[in-house]
Amino acid sequence: MTVSVSDRYAMWDQFLARWPLKSLGEMTLQQYTQAGDKDSFTNWLETGTEDLGSMWGGSSFKFGVYSRKNQSAKTDGEGLRYTQDYAWLNKYGETPEVAFREVRTAIVQVAEAASRGDLAAIDEVDLGTVTKWKIAFLYQDRAHPCVLPIFKRESLQSLVGPGKQSCAALQYALTAKRHDLDLLAYGDELWSDIQTIEAAKLGLEAALAYLESHDGLQPVKEPTKYLAGFKTASGLQLALVRTNNTPTLCLSPGDWLDGVRGELQDIKFHAADKPRNSNLAANAPSLAVGQPMVQVAVPSLKALMDLCEAYIGATESESADTPSPARAMQPMLPMPQPPLNQILYGPPGTGKTYATVNAALAILDPAFLASHGDDRAALKARFDALIEDQRIRFVTFHQSFSYEDFVEGLRATTSEDAGQIRYEIVDGVFKVICEAAAAKVVLPAEAGAGALPTLDVKGRRIWKMSLGNTLGSDASIYDECIASGYALLGYGGKVDFAGCKSREEVLQRYQAGGLRLENAQTDYGVTSVTAFVVRMKPGDLVVISDGNFKFRAIGEVAGDYALKPHSEYDNDYSQMRPVRWLRTYVPSQPHGELMNNQFSQMTLYELRPGSIDVAKLQRLLGEGRSEVGSGQLQLGTVGSSGYEITRVSADLVELNKPNGNRLAFAMSLLNTLAAAVRAGQISVEDIRQKRAVEKLPGQGLEPYLVNGYPNILAPLVERLAGGGAAVLGGKAGDVSPDARVLIIDEINRGNISRIFGELITLIEPSKRAGADEALEAVLPYSQESFSVPGNVYLIGTMNTADRSLAGLDIALRRRFVFKEMPPQPDLLRGVEVAGVDLGELLATLNQRIEALLDREHCLGHAYFMPLKAAPSLAKLSEVFRNQVLPLLQEYFFEDWQRIQWVLNDHRKANLEHQFVQAVPLDAARLFGPGVNVSQQRPAWRVNGDAFMRAESYLGVLDATAAV
Repeated sequence: MTVSVSDRYAMWDQFLARWPLKSLGEMTLQQYTQAGDKDSFTNWLETGTEDLGSMWGGSSFKFGVYSRKNQSAKTDGEGLRYTQDYAWLNKYGETPEVAFREVRTAIVQVAEAASRGDLAAIDEVDLGTVTKWKIAFLYQDRAHPCVLPIFKRESLQSLVGPGKQSCAALQYALTAKRHDLDLLAYGDELWSDIQTIEAAKLGLEAALAYLESHDGLQPVKEPTKYLAGFKTASGLQLALVRTNNTPTLCLSPGDWLDGVRGELQDIKFHAADKPRNSNLAANAPSLAVGQPMVQVAVPSLKALMDLCEAYIGATESESADTPSPARAMQPMLPMPQPPLNQILYGPPGTGKTYATVNAALAILDPAFLASHGDDRAALKARFDALIEDQRIRFVTFHQSFSYEDFVEGLRATTSEDAGQIRYEIVDGVFKVICEAAAAKVVLPAEAGAGALPTLDVKGRRIWKMSLGNTLGSDASIYDECIASGYALLGYGGKVDFAGCKSREEVLQRYQAGGLRLENAQTDYGVTSVTAFVVRMKPGDLVVISDGNFKFRAIGEVAGDYALKPHSEYDNDYSQMRPVRWLRTYVPSQPHGELMNNQFSQMTLYELRPGSIDVAKLQRLLGEGRSEVGSGQLQLGTVGSSGYEITRVSADLVELNKPNGNRLAFAMSLLNTLAAAVRAGQISVEDIRQKRAVEKLPGQGLEPYLVNGYPNILAPLVERLAGGGAAVLGGKAGDVSPDARVLIIDEINRGNISRIFGELITLIEPSKRAGADEALEAVLPYSQESFSVPGNVYLIGTMNTADRSLAGLDIALRRRFVFKEMPPQPDLLRGVEVAGVDLGELLATLNQRIEALLDREHCLGHAYFMPLKAAPSLAKLSEVFRNQVLPLLQEYFFEDWQRIQWVLNDHRKANLEHQFVQAVPLDAARLFGPGVNVSQQRPAWRVNGDAFMRAESYLGVLDATAAV
């Protein structure tokens, strides 16, 4: 924690001064939550007091009701409500105003309970856990504190040990151990311990990578999504089960277990006749039905290593081929490189779009994916952050989607002068992401071979400016300005405006110089000169646009205005400002890398916070490089921490925390630790285990700083000490930090030839820019040469019910890696509703569909997944009525008899339990005598009452159960 304890107490005082307890009952909805308002109550809770305990992460629904920053239309979901301005939990009321009154009442209850030390009462209040405990912390009696600055129950529980206690009980237990230690200092110590505990947890991908790299284990076959099988040299088999958060191993029981039992908490024994997963027979036959088996949950890498050594050595004799512990504890192999082009395909509801989150993170942040495993909330938050950062783009193909939408096309725009219509070439999503990935930062001439200049944009005025027209006669102005270190304005002729202090004075000189005016009050030439001469100041930033949809340079105004008559342009480009160019981009960057909307055609105007994303600008101006010590710190994420280096200088390393706040380490601190590592005084592991300070007495190391960020400092110091390749952002061989991902949902619904056009060839790995067989194409509208960079990844999703692989465009099939996403009934095994096993129900339905139709039209498990959290007959009825039955109607083209067969309705003796019923046809009554309709199909109806009867679902599995 870089903020001192005294400063944090001052921050606490500021919060209470702004939001005293007595004012909470009178708080308005707008005071509670307002997007962009740093003075709102929720912003104070999450950002303004972040250093008093973080509550970042998760959805904004944790506040009960919140003001929406993204005001795009959203459909109400399970328990969630939306208007254009607000979103809230439906349980609090029908409108945001009603919901807020309930939330406000809960806030007052929490604050009052905290002030009197009644933690049990806080547990009873219906408000988001982290929200109410952050409020409780802030409003507790500081003279007798009872709430720690840690608000997640899981984090507190990890400190206490196994169990499931309430937040109140955990707070009581941990504060009792505080003794005389300052509350905030004690909280820092506990949080450091939590980080160490979390870092020690083992993820599925890390477990699989270790098992695959072990010399003593050989894979039985390619791992499935559910299970990976291995065997030892002596024939013992081992399987990794991949269906829960903690890696679980299936093994043959034996004496080997006694040696590791102390480190393993979750051990289950299975008799020989106990039913097993069908995948087990294929991956590890000796562990299938007919043999006893032990199932062991493995919480840490050390436990996995010890278990493997004990298991492998159980029946092996001492020989040269026996793997030693040293060999078994070798570093894990790097994960395989993701394919450049991949398509996730499968029937509806198999989680294809859901899986794109993991697929994208495997490309952009594999270390984060490996460390967070099955923590969906954390993975989705990281995914959303990468979307916000323009590293991931998402598009859905449909029948009307075209080349103009995907690559480039013409768009009609209206210019500022006289409202004239003009047609401008606008880049599509694919060209935008390719150019963003290909754009390289060109060093300004004065930077030489050193680092790119960096600066803090906070408080600076920012201008948009055009320097000539890339397609006009003045295109050379831009190159001249960049090379000479200034900016030239094309208005004002050769009139000298030095000394002007207002628009009126500029206008007077304009008129005295004989310059033509359309209107003295509104003439844009006068307006732009006024901005350039009077309003623009040294230290302001200038963004140079390239049309309305790109920018190509960023500079800092370095001096006062001066007249510089231009020899080539008689009456133009004589107004000059010295500029220190900070970044120039080749090719130009898409406006979305910096802006929230497109640029205006005006030559010069101020960019307001609503149009420019200041955070993105800060990141662009933090992309420097610096060599320090024997290693080099580069921009990017630090391991799997979510912290990102934004600036490196000779004195300081600056990072962005996952919540957006900044953190800085003095380079002297890092160099001290790195020198100690190189000298053998400490190891990097000592930093991680918080032993470095005690091993380096007399070095002046601040314990709260070094021990407070062990998992951040360790990789930084390791790199500076020369301890390996790229420790930042993952292991050596990880994808480029400039990689971009384009997710194409429903890729098979678009006309591939029409959308990709000539670029279908360029997406091949061998044809990408920089490859041996690289190709370029000239685009039809812009006439620019275009190639696809090697750091652009395409992830498509394909619903096989819409179009099978056999009917897919052959050009697409040859250029993409296809990954099947089949239904996974095993994910639902053991989930029961009214005695119906949902895993068995889904598997049975799909077996019938596959027999009657094909495997590409099965039902996905995702439709039933909500029932894992809330298994009820009402919810199952909703799934069957609104999702399963409509899909079956689509699959079988209203062939109701086959739908009956799938649902087993034809064998249910009790008609009340049939979802689909045949309706007897009284032909004589309808048509009269003499009309032969015996060959006509019978009439059918859906029996709505059956959906709420448990026997209807039991009858799908066994017709006799529905009697």
